[in-house]
Amino acid sequence: EDGTFHLHSGEKVMKFLVFVLLVSQCSALTSQQCHHCEQTSCDCSSQNLREVPAAASKLITELDLSLNALETIMKDDFLSYAALRALFKLDLSSNQLETLSSGWFQNLTSLHYLNLLGNKYSTLGQGNLFLPLRSLKTLHFGGPFLQSVSKRDFSGLFGLEELVFEGNHLQVFNRGSLRQIGPISHVTLRLSGVFHRDLAVVRAILLDVVHPNTTVTFTDTQFNKSLQMFPLHVAIERGATGLSFKNVNMSVSACVQLVNIFSGSDLTFFAIEDSHIFKNEEEVRLHHINLTSLDVIVFKNIDINVFYRVPELHFMQNILTVVRRASMINTMLFVIPCQSTIHFSDLEFLDISDNIIGDLTLMEMMCYGIGVLLNLRTLNISKNILSSINSKLFTRLEKLENLDMSRNSFDSMPSTCSWPASLKFLNLSSTSLPEVTSCLPQSLQILDLSRNKLTVFSIELPLLKELYISGNKLGNLPDGHLYVSLAVLSIQDNNLAKFSSKNLHDYQSLRVLEAAGNPYVCSCDFVGFVTNDLMNHKTVVRHDLKSYICDSPNAVRGERVSDVKLSVFECRTALAISLLCLGILVLCVLIAGLCYKFSVVGLNEGDLGGGKCDNFVKIRLRKAMNSRTYLESPHDEDHIPAFWQSLRTAMKTSEIDNKDNL
Repeated sequence: EDGTFHLHSGEKVMKFLVFVLLVSQCSALTSQQCHHCEQTSCDCSSQNLREVPAAASKLITELDLSLNALETIMKDDFLSYAALRALFKLDLSSNQLETLSSGWFQNLTSLHYLNLLGNKYSTLGQGNLFLPLRSLKTLHFGGPFLQSVSKRDFSGLFGLEELVFEGNHLQVFNRGSLRQIGPISHVTLRLSGVFHRDLAVVRAILLDVVHPNTTVTFTDTQFNKSLQMFPLHVAIERGATGLSFKNVNMSVSACVQLVNIFSGSDLTFFAIEDSHIFKNEEEVRLHHINLTSLDVIVFKNIDINVFYRVPELHFMQNILTVVRRASMINTMLFVIPCQSTIHFSDLEFLDISDNIIGDLTLMEMMCYGIGVLLNLRTLNISKNILSSINSKLFTRLEKLENLDMSRNSFDSMPSTCSWPASLKFLNLSSTSLPEVTSCLPQSLQILDLSRNKLTVFSIELPLLKELYISGNKLGNLPDGHLYVSLAVLSIQDNNLAKFSSKNLHDYQSLRVLEAAGNPYVCSCDFVGFVTNDLMNHKTVVRHDLKSYICDSPNAVRGERVSDVKLSVFECRTALAISLLCLGILVLCVLIAGLCYKFSVVGLNEGDLGGGKCDNFVKIRLRKAMNSRTYLESPHDEDHIPAFWQSLRTAMKTSEIDNKDNL
């Protein structure tokens, strides 16, 4: 009975263990997985995940769980990632997290980036949330439900380099909460609701986050009145060196007040991007502008209603008199008067791309070539409405090194031009040029002529190091002898059918070639060159040989050049035909020899008894010839009939002798 009892107990234990194993396997199979993992990163965003998936690899350093349905995270969910000791980036934004816990991050000591934006939490947990994250450099937190921020929330956190804080509906902010983190280089604030509801909270936040050399960016905010700009005094007083506004709506009065605030400050960087400036009824007087410290300004993608009716914004031109770098991109700029340009003596970099500047207004801005912007090193006038290349406007700019005139519509190029000797980079891409001339400056080191209509390029440029000529209609590589210094050649998406080792050897200095996207004729020579010689050539082929596709012959069209295998008959047609002809000739000789051999054998068989009639004739002739009768073939044609008659008589005589012998 005891044995039976132990047997039944053992069976129960075994069944229990099997059950546990099946449950664990089932759990593993039903747990949610991330389907977009590479060697070192997992992009698990937008997969409707409700729990943290297990680590897919020991090499994972980045985990993106944004835009899912995570409502809570268990303490051990990141345990498998913590074991890796190398998770650098974690994105939990735009989920359904209602509470936050420091336990989640307990072992993520290597984490550099954490994004918690766009969740449902109203507080940052019970305190010390970020205490375990000793390596954290970038923190994004907050969202539409965040109500309060306290000092204990950031206890133990220090060394941040970038902070993004969203608190549109923030009600309580304990002063000093963010101050304990220490200096932060870049701070981005999304506080639109607070700017309208409680400017004191805005001021308290700025007192905490701004330190000397901090750059502050305000995003997604509505500035309707000049009063809303007053908290920014704190940023200036605290020594902020950069001030930026992105995706904001700003009244003209608020804009003017902003300039009044940072006038006379140590501000070195000022930018307004992706924003709308509108006219309102409030009037604010512009004070005397003192911006001696300002170094860089950026106005990009700004929509200004009826710009010419807003004289208050003319201060933007005055700012250009003190800065070294200025960008006014997509601002509907159509002219800068010569009277203003004369005073832009400190400008070294000017980007006025994506505007509506034409030939005449460019001439006005450049004062018709008399010599302005003498310190300018880089000028970008791309994507305007220029229709001609007027090099005389730039001749006296002796420091100009980089000129971008791309995405205009020139259609033609002058036969000769006058450029400053300092010009090294010229961009004429996407300008509809059908040909180029000696107008190109000989001093160029980098030239971009991509996406034009060129069929030939043969202008000698001895100093040129990089040539970008993709997207044209060239059928051959440019002559390498004309470009002795060329190191980089990009000639993709043209009409190249082939090129050879000799073509590349003509370039004395070529190191990089980009030639994908051409209609290659996959001849044996070209395929052999690409698959063998090119791999061992001093020139490095970018974008991998997999991008080199055959256009012909039809049998290999669409295949990669590196994958094509051609037969001997396709590669050595002349040799193959010669060998074929030689084979046929040998066969004919062999057949002739065999025919001759068999005919001799047949004669021999006749001598041994086969063909009695033939043997009889031969015997008669032999005996006739052996008889005493001597017949000689006559030389005179008149005696031939008599010869044949004598021969017949001799043969008859021989026949009679044979009968007698029988």
